[in-house]
Amino acid sequence: MLISSVLQNMESYRILVSCLFFISLVGAQESCKSNIVMFITDDQDYVLDALEPMVKTREWFSEGQMFENAFVSTPVCCPSRASLLTGRYQHNTHVVNNSETGNCYGPEWINGIEATATFGSIIKQEGNYNTFYAGKYLNRYKGKSVPNGWDQWAGLIGNSRYYNYQLNINGQLVSHGDDYQKDYLTDEIGRLAMGFLANHTQHDCEQPFLMVLATPSPHAPFTPAPQHANAFSDRQAPRRPDFNYVEDENEAKHWLVRMPPRPLNQTLIDRVDEQFRERWRTLLSVDELVDNVMNFMSDHSLLEDSYVIFTSDHGYHLGNYGLPYGKRMPYDTGTYVTTAFYSVEIHYCS
Repeated sequence: MLISSVLQNMESYRILVSCLFFISLVGAQESCKSNIVMFITDDQDYVLDALEPMVKTREWFSEGQMFENAFVSTPVCCPSRASLLTGRYQHNTHVVNNSETGNCYGPEWINGIEATATFGSIIKQEGNYNTFYAGKYLNRYKGKSVPNGWDQWAGLIGNSRYYNYQLNINGQLVSHGDDYQKDYLTDEIGRLAMGFLANHTQHDCEQPFLMVLATPSPHAPFTPAPQHANAFSDRQAPRRPDFNYVEDENEAKHWLVRMPPRPLNQTLIDRVDEQFRERWRTLLSVDELVDNVMNFMSDHSLLEDSYVIFTSDHGYHLGNYGLPYGKRMPYDTGTYVTTAFYSVEIHYCS
C-alpha cells in the first residue's frame, strides 16, 4: 500500500506512525535509516479551518500529503496522546481521562506502558536512534523523571500554557516567567529544536534522529505572541450548518448538548468568535516554528532522508450543535484532526 494513501480508508491516523517506524526499523535494514520529525499541536481542529492561518506550513506540506480522513477515537487530551504515543486504543492504554487516577501519568502508565511500549522507547531500543522530545507530554506529567526512550528531553510540567511554566530539561527543572523574548513556550520549543538540530547538520545513516515537538497551541489559555495579538480581527468562527444548531427536543442527543442556553445567545457567540481568533493567533507562532525547522533541514540536506508528520491530538468545537467551545464530544469537530505527511520519496508499507 502506498504510504501516501494509508489514511484514506482506515480507522485511525495512529497507523501512520506505526507504519513509519516499521519502515525505519525493518525496511531500512539494508539501506540508510530515515530521520523522523513530528509536530504535535494541542486541540487543533481540521473541519473548522484551523490550518488556514498556517500559510508556511501548508506550503511545506503541499509537497507531501494532507489527510482528509484522519481522526482520533477519543477527543480528550491525555487518552488521545497516550494512543498517539503507543498506537494503542484507550482500552489498551487504560488512560481514561485527564486525571492521575484515570492513569494520565498514573502509576500504571509510568511503571508499565511508558517503560516499554511508547514509540520513543521502542525505536530507541530497536533502531539506534538519537531521540528528542520537547513540549507537552501528558497533562499530569510532574517532571520527576525523564520517560524511557528519550536521549534529550524537555517535557512541560502539566498542561498547555505559554508563560510561567516549568520544563524538565534532561532531569533538571527549569522555570520560565512571562518575558516574551525568553519564555514564550512555542518559541522556546523552537530554540530547543534548533539546538538539537545543530548537532545533526549531516545525515547519519547509522544513528538517525527522532524529534518530537509538541506545542501548546491552540489550547487554552490562547495567549498569542505580542506581534500576533491583533491578527484576524475581522474573522469569526465558521458558520457551518451545525453552528448553533438546536435539534428537536425529542432527538436523542447527549445530555450536555441539551443543556441551556439553547440556542447560544449573542454574548456566547461573541465569545466563541473571539476564542476562534485567539486560537488562530497562537498558531501563527507554530507556523514560524515549522518553517524554521523545515528550512534548517532543507538547508542541510536532511529532508531527503526524513519523514515529517504534522498532527494534533484531537479537534475542537466552536458553537457547533449549540455547544459554546471545547471538545470531549464525539462529533467531527472533535475527532477529525489536522494531519499531514512529508517525504521527498514515496515509500511502501504493507
